[in-house]
Amino acid sequence: MKGKKNQKRAKYHTDDRGHFVWENYFVGGKQKRSKRRVTIIDGKIVEDTDEWLFENADGIFLHQCEHWDLIEPSPLEEGNSQAEGKAVKPPPRNLLLDIYELETAFDILTAIKPEDDDEPYYSFLNLTSGKVVGVEEEEEIASLLHDANFLLMPYHLFEDLHYGALDEFVRCLPPSPLGTDLARAIRGRGAFRRFKEIVFGGDNIVLKHQWWWFETRRKRERIVEWLRHENILPEWGWDILRAPPLPDKRADLLRAVLVFVKDIRHLSGIRRIALIGSLTTPKAIPKDVDLLIEVSDEMPLKQLALHTRKLLGKTLQTGDSCGADVFLCNPRQEYLGRICTWKTCQPGIRKSCLAQHCGRRTYLYDDLQNVCLDPSLIAAPPLELWPKIILHAEIPDDVREELVRQL
Repeated sequence: MKGKKNQKRAKYHTDDRGHFVWENYFVGGKQKRSKRRVTIIDGKIVEDTDEWLFENADGIFLHQCEHWDLIEPSPLEEGNSQAEGKAVKPPPRNLLLDIYELETAFDILTAIKPEDDDEPYYSFLNLTSGKVVGVEEEEEIASLLHDANFLLMPYHLFEDLHYGALDEFVRCLPPSPLGTDLARAIRGRGAFRRFKEIVFGGDNIVLKHQWWWFETRRKRERIVEWLRHENILPEWGWDILRAPPLPDKRADLLRAVLVFVKDIRHLSGIRRIALIGSLTTPKAIPKDVDLLIEVSDEMPLKQLALHTRKLLGKTLQTGDSCGADVFLCNPRQEYLGRICTWKTCQPGIRKSCLAQHCGRRTYLYDDLQNVCLDPSLIAAPPLELWPKIILHAEIPDDVREELVRQL
């Protein structure tokens, strides 16, 4: 079939109910799409969604259809013993499986959309080893289709999960103002766009992880249902439907702060280093590391910017786009701006720079129109780390253990 662009061709596969689903066909080299379901009992069509097809079908492969013909059957159509034998289930089979491998395989099948691709690609589950096998060569596909030790994996298993059940997810959240905002956002046109803006655009990383697990659980439930239908008794080695704990990034973030403080505290011109922001609270997943540094008026900021970039790199490695901001103030406790995290800092390099006076003081990002610290926070930050340890507020135990005691 490869290279025969001007021939007419149709492809289909069977769904979990033993129906045939037409996916695509080609006429004069142009692809057209059509989906039909037919019920087959003992190799005969007993029900069809199209009356003409029901009256004129020739065998289970539906030759001589109204708008297309099967010039040359594809391997999937050619004596598909797996499809024809759906009525007779194999005996129950215990199989050690990897849920991550299955999830990845079904995600790939969903993304490929074979009805839009001339080249065949099928995935099979090895019923002996429990491994997934991806196949592109038609001869190998035909061979595995007739091999009782390989099970064809359906393309459509995840296809209606792409956008998720937004209503169901919102209902499973505990009552809160955020849940109310989400419930309002998913009403009407553009619901998914507004939903994504709230879940992924804000600083509530816990909500993002809740949505990730909601989608993951629905996929795994589909996989378990498919395996049950195929009479496979999976052995996972752990509970795949139990929500994993939220990632603990606080220790990594605190260690990054510790290294940063030790590296910069002896730089000439630094007068005070303080920790502010969500890391000074018990928040499970802080979005950013925030530090306040008091610098002298004449201090060059190049070395401080270098260590800030290193800190930013370490925080980003923890995932969830966790960043780092280093805020600056002068000895008179006036807010100056943030450290610029670009390696080269000078006027005219990038249009996205929002500094009000870019270049006046190299590596000072004074976007005061966007961020401006409260004078009370500058005067009494939650935790001063250098030159003395001073607590202005109650801090979590992990901050005491991982940071304060180490300094």
